[in-house]
Amino acid sequence: MKLDSIILYNFRNYHKQEVIFNKGVNFFVGNNGSGKTNLLESIYFLAFAKSYKTSEINLIRYSHPFARVQAKAQDTLRSFELKLILSESGKRAMINNVEIKKLSDYIGSINVLAFLPEDLMIIKGSPRDRRYYIDLIYGQMDRHYLNELGSYKGLLKQRNELLKQLAESPKPDILLLDVITEQLAASAKKIVSFRKKFVDRINMSLKTMYQFISDKTELFEFQYRPSIEENIEAIMKSKYKSDLLMRTTNVGPHRDDYDFMINQKPARDNASQGEQRIMVLALILAIAETIYNIRKERPVFLLDDVFSELDEKRQNRLIKYLSKLDAQTIITTTTLDQIEPSILNQAKVFRVFNNSIREEQYNG
Repeated sequence: MKLDSIILYNFRNYHKQEVIFNKGVNFFVGNNGSGKTNLLESIYFLAFAKSYKTSEINLIRYSHPFARVQAKAQDTLRSFELKLILSESGKRAMINNVEIKKLSDYIGSINVLAFLPEDLMIIKGSPRDRRYYIDLIYGQMDRHYLNELGSYKGLLKQRNELLKQLAESPKPDILLLDVITEQLAASAKKIVSFRKKFVDRINMSLKTMYQFISDKTELFEFQYRPSIEENIEAIMKSKYKSDLLMRTTNVGPHRDDYDFMINQKPARDNASQGEQRIMVLALILAIAETIYNIRKERPVFLLDDVFSELDEKRQNRLIKYLSKLDAQTIITTTTLDQIEPSILNQAKVFRVFNNSIREEQYNG
């Protein structure tokens, strides 16, 4: 997967900005607050039809009615154009100028993996943070999972609304609750199976990636902790009393969690923030291997301030590794002082300053 170019209209601090990317490494260099991260956010928005850091209305440049992000991209089969328009009335997504009515049919058109400061919440945040992250990543990899997740959420909403109605009835009729519970349990079983397989695939390369990035020999593992995984329908039905009391569904994939373990201990309690950042980076590299094994295609890497926890040796080793994969990489940084000339000679360097992006020629 490669992005050839992107054009931003009224997106964040950019009035109109076009960038033509290198097929390999792209550095965007500027001071903090110059707009580097806004460019990454536009690519993320183009891929997932949502922002990772703000309500969507804030993506529109102040006093303008809409924002538009469009890009030319290519995968192993074709070249195509994506366009996403955001206004107060909602979002419109297009592929090759054909409007896509359902955003679930649009998401996954380009595969993007991002390393962002916010991603530390995967380790130290809530179960909801972890579920959201994994669902977002896995959903762009496997449309069957995305569709099943949508079905599950729809059934869950119906069941919770029914529980509220039944809780207020003096003589609740459980027959309809049985029917919806059976449907929800069938969907839950599929989601649990999807998630188990995904975690197993990640762990096939996670240990190697962590040791590669960290220069340490500790065992780093990713664990899936489903709230229920066996006899799902029977367990859901056994919870009727507590569900009616709480007026919500208390067990199921919407209550699942994931753990990151370092030497068999929870990383959130036994790793520093710097170590956690390296763990997230290792996870992203392992996910990239999983994407390649499934789709035979490399994602576009978005790396925001990735160098802050890596010394010079590891910075250059990471970039060389991504270059060897033939993966397109878009990196924001405040300085290139520690990057080897051999890398810079093959990369594109852009200077971000005063709400504009300009390509610079590197003379090493």
